[in-house]
Formats: sequence, structure tokens, C-alpha cells
Amino acid sequence: MVVAVATIGLSLLGVRPAARAAGSGDAPPAPLTLTDPDALPFSDTQLQQALLARLLPSPDEPGPAAASVAAAGPGVVSVKVGGQSRVVVLGERTGPAAARVVALVIAELMTARSAGARPTPISSPALRAEPSAETAAGARAELPPAGGRGWRLAVVGGASKGLGAEELPAATLDTGLVIPHRDSRWRLSPSVGLSFMPTRNAGTLNEVSFVSAVARLLGGGAWGPIDLLAGPFVSAYAIGGATTHDGFLFGGEALGRVAAPLSRTLRLAVEARLDGYANRVRVRWLGEGGYATPRVGVGIGIGVTWDWTS
Repeated sequence: MVVAVATIGLSLLGVRPAARAAGSGDAPPAPLTLTDPDALPFSDTQLQQALLARLLPSPDEPGPAAASVAAAGPGVVSVKVGGQSRVVVLGERTGPAAARVVALVIAELMTARSAGARPTPISSPALRAEPSAETAAGARAELPPAGGRGWRLAVVGGASKGLGAEELPAATLDTGLVIPHRDSRWRLSPSVGLSFMPTRNAGTLNEVSFVSAVARLLGGGAWGPIDLLAGPFVSAYAIGGATTHDGFLFGGEALGRVAAPLSRTLRLAVEARLDGYANRVRVRWLGEGGYATPRVGVGIGIGVTWDWTS
């Protein structure tokens, strides 16, 4: 693997370049390190320009802090200054916009570390690019709960069925938001969905079909890529066929969802639902059997989620 090392613009700003230690042949650590720079949403030059506009402790002050920046996931970077670190959620920001956010965090961490030192305009630091799987893995471990500070839109299709023999399977389509509470793992998730069972026993006295629209208000938490949510729902339904009926169903739902990144903002989602109903409807057929809405229903689905910063 080829590792590129670049020292940018030091002499032009009248700053003493980092020199090799006398007799040792070893260079001191670069003030700023970019780990796996191709994975970052900005270039070294863009970060240089953003840093030039910030106030940081002078590199000539005793004990300067070394800073490093590494990709930590889609739209997320990890910034480390000395013994301090911070995960920065960039969302869809790229280029100069992303570099400005990272520069502000570096400035804040360096200023906090060097409280009492006289801030001076930062010189262009030497940038050293060195891909490191260990550093990237460590940065990913510092990731906040999935979604960070951003909102998430989920669109999922699947199927559901009640536990009873008369509670027939139906196709489902659901969409909802996952809204974080500040910087915590807690989430609020309003959602809506459709459930549809095509006509069965068409042309007979036992003909039946079912369609419903549901609204939910769930809440819960996020642990890494996993969301666990629960809350109440209300469903408006219509039963068609030989015996028609419509009305409302009420109950509560528990949902588990796992999301795996496909790109910076898009994720593949797999989810499972468990629904408990406070009321139900049953249609009796001539002879034996019938159709009933579930008392307890289970559902599975697969779809995509889209993240954006709030």
C-alpha cells in the first residue's frame, strides 16, 4: 500500500516546518493526521482552508496537541485531539461545508485542551495520510446510536398474520420517521401503514377481502444499528365480500428493526412487528370456518431507510 505524506504551505505562512530530530533521523508527529483520506467527505486542501479561518493554540506553544481525523461510518467522522475525541455527524455535507464543521471541532478540542494558552491563527499543519484499519475500527466503536442527530425515514414492505387459523395473512406497506431526542439514544417514531388481503373465495357466499390503514406513535431507543420501539396504534378497516363491515381496531405494537448501510445516507432495513389488539371482528361463513381480524399478529418486512440531519 502506498502512503502519501504532504506538508502544505508552512514556509509561506512564516511558520517553522517540522524538522527531523537531530541525529535521530525521526520526524516529530505531524500536527494533523488524516486516516484513510479517500473515505473522508473532504480533501486535505479543503480542511487546510477551513483550519486557516479558525483560532487554535500556536504550534510553538509547549506541548502542542496532535490531531487526527478518521472516517467512522457513512456521514460520520471521528476527531481526536490529544486524549480527547469526538464523533462528528456530517450527514450529507461534503467538501468545504464538511471541512468547516470538522475544523470547528478541532478548534474547540484544542482550545479546551490548551485553556490558558494564547490563541493565535493556526498555520497550515502538515497533513499525513496513513490508512489504518485499526484506527478506523476504533473510530467506528465510538459511533453514537444509529441515526446520530439525524432524522430517519423508513419505507418497508412485508406481510403479517394473526396466530389463529381464521386470521389470514395480508400484505403490508409501512412508512415512518425515526426522530432522535437530542444526543441521546431515545427515539420517537410516528408511522402510517396499509394492510391488504386480496379477495378469497370469489363468487361464493364465503367471499371475503380486507383492507386497513393504520397510524402508530412508537417510542424507544437505538443501540447501534438496532431500533427497538413500542407504542399504541389505531387502524381503520373495511371487510368486503358477502358480508361487509368497517370500523376501527385499537391496540399496541412492539417493533425491532436492524439497518445496514448501503451508502452515506441509505440503509437496508429488516424489521419484525408484534401487534396486540384490544378488539377484533369475526365473519362466520356458511358451514364451517370464517374470517377474523387478529387478536395477536406478527409481521416481518424488508425495505430501506434514508438519513438526513435535522
